Amino acid sequence: MEFNDVVVTVLVTVLTAVITFLGSEIKKNVRARTIFNVLEPLAKDAVVAAQKLGVTEYLSGAMKKNHAVQAVSQALLDAGFTVKDEQVIVNAVEQAYAKQRDLLKQYPQKEAS
Repeated sequence: MEFNDVVVTVLVTVLTAVITFLGSEIKKNVRARTIFNVLEPLAKDAVVAAQKLGVTEYLSGAMKKNHAVQAVSQALLDAGFTVKDEQVIVNAVEQAYAKQRDLLKQYPQKEAS
């Protein structure tokens, strides 16, 4: 085997490894972007659902927040996504609540007994 053949073989091997690595990184990035694209609408729906649940039974604010966080986590899990840092979901739920505060007022909450 000549020197040129060795160099070409080494370069092809390195190039294949780099392409494989970049492909896996791009796939991870696309997956993360997909999670963040669906996270906002899921959080909005979960906040509204938790607020509606408070119409028929008393739920504290923390209970509604926990309900919404669990609903978003479960929806992501059902779709095949896992979020290792739950704080990302908590932040999305809090942001959804803040953005929909006026909308949520139309659902009168049941008072504590």
